[in-house]
Amino acid sequence: MKDWFMSDPLRGALLCVAVPATVIMILQTVMIFIGMAGHSDVDMPDDNGIDGVFGNDSPDAPDVHFGDSGLRIFTVRGMVAFFAVGGWAGLSALSLSGSAAAAIITALVTGTLALLLVAWFFKWAASLNENGTLQMESAVGKVGEVYITIPANMSGTGKVNVIIQGRLTEAEAMTEGDRPLKYGEPVEVTGMAVGNVLKVRPVKK
Repeated sequence: MKDWFMSDPLRGALLCVAVPATVIMILQTVMIFIGMAGHSDVDMPDDNGIDGVFGNDSPDAPDVHFGDSGLRIFTVRGMVAFFAVGGWAGLSALSLSGSAAAAIITALVTGTLALLLVAWFFKWAASLNENGTLQMESAVGKVGEVYITIPANMSGTGKVNVIIQGRLTEAEAMTEGDRPLKYGEPVEVTGMAVGNVLKVRPVKK
């Protein structure tokens, strides 16, 4: 294994980036759709303290925006997409051309496009809420997933991903609980606060 890696370090490095990122992307997708496709009696698997793997978009983490568009670029899902798509594209370019330069350029370009696509998708999903096409009240009783940590005791807002009217929606949320709700944690929408902010609580096991 070591000899193979040393004989083709670029291919080995791309594999080491692409494979873990792809696994994380698949797990993220499963966590979203298992918890959101159903009803409050459908539990998503607990993250078991794996915020270190999936990341933790806390309210204190810096947001990087694209110009004045409000596009959040460097989110957890965006970076996972960057490494997964870029890694496999780089491997394909390396196999087809045999050129390390072509592989690196291809990986960077396709990874950046994937990063931007994820950012645009979530911006579009958020805009559905902003333009009034979604009835946020219909989220009550649904199960979602925390995307940005929600502070305890209604002391601030975080964000959740939840299916509203058949659409994956990123929405602001608060909790009355005495502990913060962390990234990836399954939550149930219990009501509405001022300004279309959802009130959520942890899913009971």
